[in-house]
Amino acid sequence: MSLEGTLETIALPDVLALLSVTAKTGELRIESGGGVGSVWFDAGRVAGFDVGTTKGPVDALFALLRLQEGKFKFHTGTATVNPLTPQDVAPVLDEAESRLAEWPGIAAVVPSVYSGLKLRPDVEGTVMLRPDQWRLVATIGAGRTVAEVLSLRDLGEFEGCRAVKELVDLRLVDVAAGPAPSPAAGLRPAPASQTVEAATANGPAPAAALSEAAADGGPDDGEVADLSQVWEEDDVEGHRDGDEQVAEAGGDPVNRGLLLKFLGSARN
Repeated sequence: MSLEGTLETIALPDVLALLSVTAKTGELRIESGGGVGSVWFDAGRVAGFDVGTTKGPVDALFALLRLQEGKFKFHTGTATVNPLTPQDVAPVLDEAESRLAEWPGIAAVVPSVYSGLKLRPDVEGTVMLRPDQWRLVATIGAGRTVAEVLSLRDLGEFEGCRAVKELVDLRLVDVAAGPAPSPAAGLRPAPASQTVEAATANGPAPAAALSEAAADGGPDDGEVADLSQVWEEDDVEGHRDGDEQVAEAGGDPVNRGLLLKFLGSARN
């Protein structure tokens, strides 16, 4: 079974939770702003990723969580990129969300990976640097962009920009203004043949149809479950807890237990 929808109506953490709880195996492909990022799952655990130049699964989810809009589709049959030992979704997602909470303070100082960096000609007082900080200072040298420094030091965006901010806070480095890229700038370009397919022509499945499908044992192989309007976070609070009602579609309530049963009934 394929699963698709939009990030505007279903938050990415909820999509990841569904794939984890229902132990799915396959690729979650996300398209936004002309770019594509993918995360692979093995029995509901993170097993690979392909999100721009990200260095690991936490980096990948951190980049994807910053997308404000886009389409997603989960499907099977694609080769895993950057395969890794399968990891539980929860700790990887928790770390990515922790980074997301810290990011505004970093971005306020380092607004873009295209910003220029240069060392200050003078230092105020005594400055103590860790070895990793000195290596970063040496890499900046006579001046480089943030992106160049991160590439030379093999640092991920979050880790590298946080390290640059530390040097700025120590009054050792100045950051020049640079163009602010969109959150989707770090994704790989989307080939026309690999873009996420649009929602089904008949629109999202109403609650009544979802109930009937669950009662019948779920969708047939190859069927697409369009959840773009089944789970609307603005309509309900506490939608991650148990079998509480999580949304309304066409006036009929849909509970999470039913939704999980519907998705879990499809075999990989």
